[in-house]
Amino acid sequence: MKKVLAGIWVALMIQWAGGPTAHAQRYIYVDTEYMLGQMSEYAAAQSELKVQVERWNAEAEEMKQEIDRLYRTLRAESPLLTETMQQERMEEIKAREERLLAWQKEQFGEEGALVKRQQDLIRPLQDKIYAAVQKYARDKSYDLIFDRAAGNQLLFVSPKLDKSNEILAAMGVVRKSPTAKAQPKPTNNSKTPPKASQPPAPATGSQRMP
Repeated sequence: MKKVLAGIWVALMIQWAGGPTAHAQRYIYVDTEYMLGQMSEYAAAQSELKVQVERWNAEAEEMKQEIDRLYRTLRAESPLLTETMQQERMEEIKAREERLLAWQKEQFGEEGALVKRQQDLIRPLQDKIYAAVQKYARDKSYDLIFDRAAGNQLLFVSPKLDKSNEILAAMGVVRKSPTAKAQPKPTNNSKTPPKASQPPAPATGSQRMP
């Protein structure tokens, strides 16, 4: 619902800026994705992430190969093992598969180590861009700045365009605080760090004994 209202609001702002009073408002757009890609710090961050992903992929592959080796050994020795011994071997293999899946989730999951490292490396760069946009808007006296990379999300809006209090007064709403509204700080979650290489497919227990 918030996204729908935000979309309507942006559309109204664009229409308003292009209407009869267009001369009174000054607005531009930027492409934060392009700007991010031009920063040397971003390239360095991407290189670091790539190295880390390759290291984790190698570790996952080693664990998967060990599981495959245990399966092959069990198949080869099966005729010499009792049913109880076979079951114990299978339980060990299953436990290793579960540990592998848990480990992959810890590294590559939605809240895993890779995502957290991406945020640590890239969010400061995004903050740097947003701060520069804010300064540019004030120095150049722009009223609105849209982000093309985020679907025309507003990165900056001049406080003088905020008519919330006037509309509240027209509605007969008594404000809880007489102080003026502060300039909202742009959100930093409009951009998410690019996804790194995908981890190898986890080992599963789909293999069957002959």
